Amino acid sequence: MAIGFFKNYRVYMLTTVAYMGSLLFGYDTGVMSSVLSLKSFKTDFGLPLATTGFASKTNAHISQNVVSLLTAGCFFGAIFASVANDKLGRKRSLLGFTVVFLVGAVIQVTSLHHISQVYVGRFVAGLGIGGMSSITPIYVAENCPPEVRGRITGLFQEFLVIGSTFAYWLNYGVSLHLKPSTSQWRIPVGIQIVPGGLLFLGLIFLKESPRWLVKQGRYEEATASLAYMRREPIDDPEVMKEIADIRAAVEEELNLTEGVTWKEVLIPGNRYRFAVAFTIFLCQQFSGTNSIGYYAPQIFQTVGVSKTNASLFATGVYGTVKVCATGLFLIIGIDKLGRRWSLLGGAAWMMVMMFIIGGVLKDHPPTNVNTVSPASIAMVVMIYLYVIGYSASWGPIPWVYVSEIFPTRLRSYGVGLAAATQWLFNFAVTYMTPSAINHIGWRIFLMFGIFCAANFVFVWFFIKETKGRTLEDMEILFGTVEADVRAADVERMLHKGAMQEDRIEMAAPAEKKVAPAQETPVRDAPATEEKTVS
Repeated sequence: MAIGFFKNYRVYMLTTVAYMGSLLFGYDTGVMSSVLSLKSFKTDFGLPLATTGFASKTNAHISQNVVSLLTAGCFFGAIFASVANDKLGRKRSLLGFTVVFLVGAVIQVTSLHHISQVYVGRFVAGLGIGGMSSITPIYVAENCPPEVRGRITGLFQEFLVIGSTFAYWLNYGVSLHLKPSTSQWRIPVGIQIVPGGLLFLGLIFLKESPRWLVKQGRYEEATASLAYMRREPIDDPEVMKEIADIRAAVEEELNLTEGVTWKEVLIPGNRYRFAVAFTIFLCQQFSGTNSIGYYAPQIFQTVGVSKTNASLFATGVYGTVKVCATGLFLIIGIDKLGRRWSLLGGAAWMMVMMFIIGGVLKDHPPTNVNTVSPASIAMVVMIYLYVIGYSASWGPIPWVYVSEIFPTRLRSYGVGLAAATQWLFNFAVTYMTPSAINHIGWRIFLMFGIFCAANFVFVWFFIKETKGRTLEDMEILFGTVEADVRAADVERMLHKGAMQEDRIEMAAPAEKKVAPAQETPVRDAPATEEKTVS
């Protein structure tokens, strides 16, 4: 484990910088879920103060808008990113979307008693976050060796939950230690500018993805970039083999479609992958996780933890459980259990927890806002158990899965579609959650439990295992290339590379032999002339 870390430490460094975008995603969702419950925020923007959870229709409506406008921006950002990512490259696209996010963050923190300015800032920040969410999993996956790709790419979810958890505890801290004032909510909203700035500075020093460089025909740069990430010389056999794999895969894609990208989408194996990418994020969003994540303080108030500080504390614990469960799963689970079995187990576990929460809430609804009943404690525990199951399955795996299943030429568009799908249904679910809790109460947990059961069925029939395979092996797994054809293409690329090296080596001695022949007459000329004169 330690040897593998030091061998791949440059990959981990790249991941840490790139996934600051994921941390911003988590922080921006977590910070507003808690800020919306602060009296200082309600006072500044003229919202009702004497209600809890989503009992006030006005607060429910404001919460819907503040949260859903971020996700709406993310949806459009993910769509724009699929084009920018393909044309400009991973690094330059990330730099651009980071600037967009920072502009949105500044607009939010400078809002002066006009909720419409908060709305605009949320949408602009969402454009940046959506773009980053579409690019960073690709950027990281394309630099990872296959044996640790699941663990490293899955850190997207770990950074996300670290960001949201930090926001939860920060809001709990300011609610305890700062008197209700404008600063009480501006401080947590403004802090997101710090990791945004660090992301921008860190990206300047990173290298471009070797797979994107191969796609552009920049083979020498691609080889140098890959060798740097693997900490090997550029003529290392493993580096040369991996570059040959990448070149063979890109060439096969070009030959198969004669260079026309849209034709590739219609090939059965690719069509299948686009459908899976769309559906897996549809399933993730309707598992109920973001309804809890975005509105955690209000959800805890709904199940009986009514006081603001108590609900914020319960929310902080919720986030901490997510961080620990996600980290543990990425260390010991994802590259051992694999993608498929983790998704199946997670769907079954979450279904049971949602049914239990719904049943307890139906039979033992909270009645006394001044005390926390045993039933409320039980529901809080079930929410924590639910998120453990989510963190070990449907949290990190969809991002890992969609970043690894697409061919190089379609990866930007495939992950862009997946990210846009995630944000579209994220918007739908988070927008309807406050009104749903306000109108149907406990039945919303029953609804999410049924969706988790449907997720299990989807995975059983349609998800293929990708554990331990290279990105180029996915063509074989999904049936667009035969294994013997790929092996022949790789050998041809290796042979082509060897012939180029031989020509370079043969040219070098020839240049050395020519040089003395040209210099000798020039050096001897004066001596010859002197003899003739004498």
